[in-house]
Amino acid sequence: MVFLKVILLSLSLIFLTISGYAGEPGTEQTQQIEQDKKVDSQKTVKKKEVIKQKLVNTDIQLPKNPIDTIFLQPLGKPIDPRYANLSGNCTPAQEGYDCKIVVPKKKSTHFNKYYYYINANKHVYGVIAYRDYRVGNVDYCRSLIAEWKEYFSNFEFENKSREENLDQLLLVTSAIQPSEIYMSCYPESYRDIKSYFSLKLFIDEN
Repeated sequence: MVFLKVILLSLSLIFLTISGYAGEPGTEQTQQIEQDKKVDSQKTVKKKEVIKQKLVNTDIQLPKNPIDTIFLQPLGKPIDPRYANLSGNCTPAQEGYDCKIVVPKKKSTHFNKYYYYINANKHVYGVIAYRDYRVGNVDYCRSLIAEWKEYFSNFEFENKSREENLDQLLLVTSAIQPSEIYMSCYPESYRDIKSYFSLKLFIDEN
């Protein structure tokens, strides 16, 4: 029985490693992964069924990690020029802080604008990625949110969204570095942002 638990733990660790580094939705990497998933889906289901039959009541809940990067940019660190090119300035969210318009080296097809918010220490404490033109019908926008919801499930977040609201996603965590993620299909206009689909990620500096 102990040997079977070790095997299950090993398989779980491998799965988490693959999931944690799968990349954000809308990248070339995730599109290739989706193709691979379709090819191997039937084999994977059969293997899981065999494992479940052999291992009863041996589910292991592994801890999830807090999110520490997005679009390859480390959070709580200066903008890394290896992963993003600066293309201009944007309106800061707080007085005495800064905001930079960037073009990430690894970006998602879901967005065409990327703002990195900088604190007084020149560290990235917030990221807003958005699309400043309509994304299509409501169902398509909801499918984009569903993709990101699945991706963020790899991290230590609690879903605070209302179950019936498929147009918005609110995730929070009180982990080592508390953070909040908000996504919306609703048109928004504030500061220098006009968005029809957005992702906002901010870490708590307190």
